[in-house]
Amino acid sequence: MKRRTIISIAAVLVAGAALAAQGAWAQEKLKLSVGSAAAPAWSLGKGLSTILKPNLEKYSGNRIEVAVHGGGALCSEHTCVEQMKLGQIDIATVSSGNIGAFGTTYDIINLPYLFKDAATANKITNEWLAKELAQRAEKEMKVHVIALVPVGGFRNIVNTQREARVPGDLKGLKIRVTKSPTEFNLVKAWGAVAVPYDWAQLYEGLQSGVVQGMYLQDAFTSAGKFFEVVKFVTEVNGAYSAHPIMMDLARYQKLPQFAKDALAKVGADLANDMYALDVEWVITASQAMKGKVKSYSPSPAELAQWHKGAKDAWVAVKGTYEPKLALRILEEQGQKALIADLKAAKAL
Repeated sequence: MKRRTIISIAAVLVAGAALAAQGAWAQEKLKLSVGSAAAPAWSLGKGLSTILKPNLEKYSGNRIEVAVHGGGALCSEHTCVEQMKLGQIDIATVSSGNIGAFGTTYDIINLPYLFKDAATANKITNEWLAKELAQRAEKEMKVHVIALVPVGGFRNIVNTQREARVPGDLKGLKIRVTKSPTEFNLVKAWGAVAVPYDWAQLYEGLQSGVVQGMYLQDAFTSAGKFFEVVKFVTEVNGAYSAHPIMMDLARYQKLPQFAKDALAKVGADLANDMYALDVEWVITASQAMKGKVKSYSPSPAELAQWHKGAKDAWVAVKGTYEPKLALRILEEQGQKALIADLKAAKAL
């Protein structure tokens, strides 16, 4: 048989195999499982059930079937990522704090006072930051990020022992932090003892005194009913909270094109719609906590002391974030005073 004939037959066989594979995808539903610690009532939980699941199924022409396992039913934040990496689930969600155990890409979001307010953070994220971080995460952590969504607003200091008007009031208190080195160093700079502690055991940890407080958003303090065991909240409005929704890169790359296209559309929907869901949840959750804890808003002079500790935290974690990227974010918000302080401290 001539060589050209052999090549032609091989090409036909390859083309036939590709068509057969496409036909198989068209006939059989692709099943994708989502693992998340987010409870159904959280903004993220609602986003998974009312945006990701129905829209992914719709955009795929019902060729994709999505099973959402929320509320920690399958995994905690850390183990959700581990299970995704092992192929036990397809899609995982994790906070920008706890993803720090797997890489530094999202540590920049945890920098205190990086964003002035939630609306600005959402605007910058959707305009360019989410895309930039997704590209970096693909290279560093070998994940495909479907979307980066806001969850819970800004972190505050919560504790069981005493009112904390200034950082010095935290001295000696064991404050729970995520696996973010930024959070660890920030709480340490404020004079407290930073204790990395798993979310699933946090309520019991506060009850037993293993930890005496946390650096947490009011929405989560309310949703977790931590107001039953904590007494004081200081509205320091530190770091903004965002969660990447992602797949293992190798798993994503094996998906048929129709599934990749559907995921891209869903990612855009999540970027467009999650902020409104989150604002609604933050307001509702915060109202539910009123009268159950003593909340304190620092004066400008007191807040300046919290900001000083924040600067120290930036210096401590230098190398875990890209200074040019942080500078761009600050400049777009006109944060000239903070930029000057951070440059003087050689954090930028």
